[in-house]
Amino acid sequence: MKPVIDHFNRYVSNVNKFIDFYQDVLKYRLIDKGTKRNGKNYAILQGDGHELFISEKDNFKKVVDNFRHIGYYVENIDEMLEELKDKGYVENNKEVIVKRFSRQIYIKDPDGFEIL
Repeated sequence: MKPVIDHFNRYVSNVNKFIDFYQDVLKYRLIDKGTKRNGKNYAILQGDGHELFISEKDNFKKVVDNFRHIGYYVENIDEMLEELKDKGYVENNKEVIVKRFSRQIYIKDPDGFEIL
């Protein structure tokens, strides 16, 4: 049996800001939202074949040095980049990075974590 990724679980500074970002940029679907017993907000978003669990915590630190980024496959990176520019998530001079086996862009989520 080959394991596949089911979900990612991470802390964020503001659950509502992340819901908006992941729905707008990556077309995630909100499947649950609430408050945990400790009083902190949480949400579960569904991507294509996986889920993203996010929750707030005390003393949140924006960037952790041990985890670099989450990579997503997109059908048309040029179209995605133009959409991100139109929505103001990246600067208008941002370009696709061409590597030997891929074409990619990097953007940051509301807490400065690299995605795409």
